[in-house]
Amino acid sequence: SAPGGGRPDTTTYDREARALEDVRREIDAVLTVRQDAEARLVRLRDVLSRADRTLAEARSARGEVLAKIAASEVPAVSGPPTVLQEQLATAAEYRRHAQWHRLSPLLEALEEKAEDELLRARESLTAVTAPLAVRAELRGRLDAYKAKVARHGLAEDPFLIERYDAARRMLWSAPCDLRVAEDAVLRYQRAAVDLLSPRVPEQGGPTDRRGPHA
Repeated sequence: SAPGGGRPDTTTYDREARALEDVRREIDAVLTVRQDAEARLVRLRDVLSRADRTLAEARSARGEVLAKIAASEVPAVSGPPTVLQEQLATAAEYRRHAQWHRLSPLLEALEEKAEDELLRARESLTAVTAPLAVRAELRGRLDAYKAKVARHGLAEDPFLIERYDAARRMLWSAPCDLRVAEDAVLRYQRAAVDLLSPRVPEQGGPTDRRGPHA
């Protein structure tokens, strides 16, 4: 037992045990990377290729949005970061020369960065095409109300036809002003709801709130 009857001091032992565990994990990582390095490099190339294609699609979509949607703030689309391709080439060199201790941490970092890059590319595409999604939603809403009106036998109502045609012209024109088009769709919806709502006749005259002794 330790002097004074206390617990033995294991600080040094614990520190060395942790150091050995770190070494063991590093050796395991090196052995693992020797086995699956090529497969991981192939997956990395695939992820980065998908990110590049997604960014190219976003750049193409941005041009379409600018041509079709008026007064729309469309975010710019950046190009793919060349540093990831350079690091991928370095990783391939490490594998070719069996520099496993260097390849292992580089692959781990690259896998995380590649997934982040693919996510960034997808978010960029979503942000760029958002105005087109809004226009599609407005078109769908307009046609859904037109079908509802038709089911209730009001398809030939002149007022509704006028409101529908106005909204449709705005939504199918280029460039389309989404704010104005949305207002037109809302006007058509309100007119349709007004005509479809059943009329409830008022019972009696207005209520006299002054009391019986007024």
